[in-house]
Amino acid sequence: MTLIRRVAPAILLLVLAPIVAEFLLGDFSVRQIAIVLALLPLYGGGALLIREVARRTGRGWPTIILLGVAYSLLEEGFLTQSLFNPNYVGQRLLDYGYVPWLGTSLNWATLVLTIHVVWSIATPILIAEGVAADRRTEPWLRTPGLVITAILFALGCLSTASYSLKASPFVATRAQFLVVGALTLLAVVAAFVLGSRPGASGHTAPRPVVVFFVCLALATTFLVVENRANPRVLPVVSVLVRWVLVAGAAIVLTRWGSARDWSPRHYLAIAAATTLTYTMFGAAAFAGGHTNLGEPTGGVDIAGQIGLAALVFLAIWWGVRRTRPLTPPATVTP
Repeated sequence: MTLIRRVAPAILLLVLAPIVAEFLLGDFSVRQIAIVLALLPLYGGGALLIREVARRTGRGWPTIILLGVAYSLLEEGFLTQSLFNPNYVGQRLLDYGYVPWLGTSLNWATLVLTIHVVWSIATPILIAEGVAADRRTEPWLRTPGLVITAILFALGCLSTASYSLKASPFVATRAQFLVVGALTLLAVVAAFVLGSRPGASGHTAPRPVVVFFVCLALATTFLVVENRANPRVLPVVSVLVRWVLVAGAAIVLTRWGSARDWSPRHYLAIAAATTLTYTMFGAAAFAGGHTNLGEPTGGVDIAGQIGLAALVFLAIWWGVRRTRPLTPPATVTP
C-alpha cells in the first residue's frame, strides 16, 4: 500500500473537521474558505489525534466520545474561554441562563460542549472512517505521523489561545481553570476506564434510514430548543430538554450499536443526519443575511454553503459505496 493511499483517510479527516465544525454551521462562509488552513491544526489535528489514540489502543466509540468531551473542555474552557467570558466574540453568549455562582451559563456550556463532541469530532470521524471502508477501525498513521499530528494540534491550541487573548483580554479565574482542568482529566481517564467496546448482543438494529431520521430529529430539536436572540423558552426548560435529548441519544445509539447487524452504513446514517442538520442551520443563518459571527452574506454564500455540503455528502455517499452490506454465509445443500 502506497503512503498516499495509507494516509488518505487521515488527510480527509484533517480537512473535514474544520469544514463541518465551522463552515457548515454558518460561522464562516465559502468566501472565507482560506480560514480552513488556520482552523485545521486545532480541529483537524484534534479529531485525528483522538481517533488514532482510540484505534491504536483497540478501543471504539465510547473512548472517542469521552476524548471528544475532553477536547471540548480544553477548547472552550482554556483556549477560547467562552465558558466564562461574558462577551466572547461580542455575542453575549452567557447572558441566557447565566448562573452567577458557576460563573457560566449551563445553556451555553451544554450547547457548545455537545456540538464540539458531535460535530467537531464525531461527525468527521464517522465520515472518514466510512470512506476508509475495510480500514475503518485500523490506525492510519505510524509513529512519525502520530507525533506530527500531536505537534500540529499543540500548535493549533497555542494559536487559538493567542488569537483569543488578542481579540479579548479576558482571563478566567484560577478556580474556573482548576474546575475545567479537573473535568478534562476526568474525561480522559474515563475514556480509558469506561471506553471499551461493548460486545454484540442478540437484538437487531433498525435500518440505516430509520437511524438517519431518528438522529436528524434529535439533532434538529437540540439546536432549535432555544433562541438567544428571541428567548421564548425559559433557560431552565431549554437546558433540561437538551440534557434529556443527549441522554436519550446516548441510550438509543448505545443499544443500537451493540446489535449483531450494526454496520458501517449505520454509522454513515448518523453522519448524514448530523451533516444535514448543520447544513440547514448554516443556510438559514446565511438566508437571514449574516453568518453566526455577524458577517454579511448573500447569494454567493448560500450557494457556497450548498456546494460545501454537497462535497461532504459526496464523501458520505462514497463511504456507503465502499461499504459492503452484511450478508449471511451461504448454505450448502447436500
